[in-house]
Amino acid sequence: MIDYSSRFLKTSGLWVSRLAVGSSHFGLGVSRKEVMHIVSTALDIGVNFFDTADVYGKGESEIALGRALYGYRHDVVIATKFGHDETARGASQTVMTQSLNNSLKRLNTDYIDLYQLHAPDLSTPIEETISTLQAWVKEGKIRSYGICNVKSSEIKHYCCTAQTMGGALLTSVQNPLNILNYPDYEEIKPSLKEFQLGLLASLPLARGLLGGHYRTVLDVPCTHPLSGYKGLGYRNIRTKNAIGRLMHAAKQLNRPPSVLALEVILASEDLVSVLVGISNSNQLLSLIDLNPSLIQQETIDYLLGRRPELG
Repeated sequence: MIDYSSRFLKTSGLWVSRLAVGSSHFGLGVSRKEVMHIVSTALDIGVNFFDTADVYGKGESEIALGRALYGYRHDVVIATKFGHDETARGASQTVMTQSLNNSLKRLNTDYIDLYQLHAPDLSTPIEETISTLQAWVKEGKIRSYGICNVKSSEIKHYCCTAQTMGGALLTSVQNPLNILNYPDYEEIKPSLKEFQLGLLASLPLARGLLGGHYRTVLDVPCTHPLSGYKGLGYRNIRTKNAIGRLMHAAKQLNRPPSVLALEVILASEDLVSVLVGISNSNQLLSLIDLNPSLIQQETIDYLLGRRPELG
């Protein structure tokens, strides 16, 4: 069973499982029937955290997730994002109001547990964005809010603005994080500590590259997202060596590569949950033994390339 051993912040009251269901595939290649099965399996194994966005599947992800969670609303934590939808782009009050209303309707809920800015909007004053989010927390439309895809300087700007305005503070940061881009975590770590933010790791398996099926990014099929521009950053010897270390450690320790890759990230002290994109229930079941307390520091150092041998 996946445990509920973390929560975002003391002030949020949001207890979440260390593993979260990422819903980016919902509404694209995953049928609504399969989404129902995924949600049922998730709840059975102790996963209560579901992350989506208004832009995923042009809204279909939220619709599918909302229907699958019908009857379980008070047992789960729903996180969604705004700012990238073609019909409601940005973080102005007007656009945000449209985005929130659309998400509430699609998710079939009266409130959102964690409402996240998908990426900074340089065209809108941060004060306008923060004041809108703070007002919604006060009104009960959202329980907490966070930001995604940000650097340390941006985290500080948003957090300091929220503190100055005197309302509800930010709860979380959601950034891509895996054993291939771990230095990015080191860059934002001081800001996470300073403002007591929970970190949510998106792309923890690097779009499936760390799942144990590929030796290099060149092995992915032509239909895979990594075969295009999204894979450019992985086409280097550093990635190849990291995957090699992961496969070697998995064989030596008799553990699935995906589990080891996730446990390295979960062992990070600021990490609240890993958001794994799920397209079928078997993927969830393969992670049922996920337990970051089992991974040794020497294994972590080896997988991150800090030591030459496993042990």
